[in-house]
Amino acid sequence: MSPIVLRQGKYEVVIFTRDHYPAHVHVFSADKAAKIKIHPVEVMDSWGFNAREIRQILALVEAHQSLLLAEWRKYHPS
Repeated sequence: MSPIVLRQGKYEVVIFTRDHYPAHVHVFSADKAAKIKIHPVEVMDSWGFNAREIRQILALVEAHQSLLLAEWRKYHPS
């Protein structure tokens, strides 16, 4: 199960429960996806998002960084 930990506008932010470090989230919108490192906030990979959307996604992750790190630690405690 991969919980949606945040929804904002057209973006869904997911943490895969069987994922790997570094701490990161997956952001989905329609048929697009991105993998974003939580701290420091940076793009690890992206599929289909344009530059404007990537800036929006980075701002979203930055604005919710504490929440996303807490959620990551809940599913990946070690």
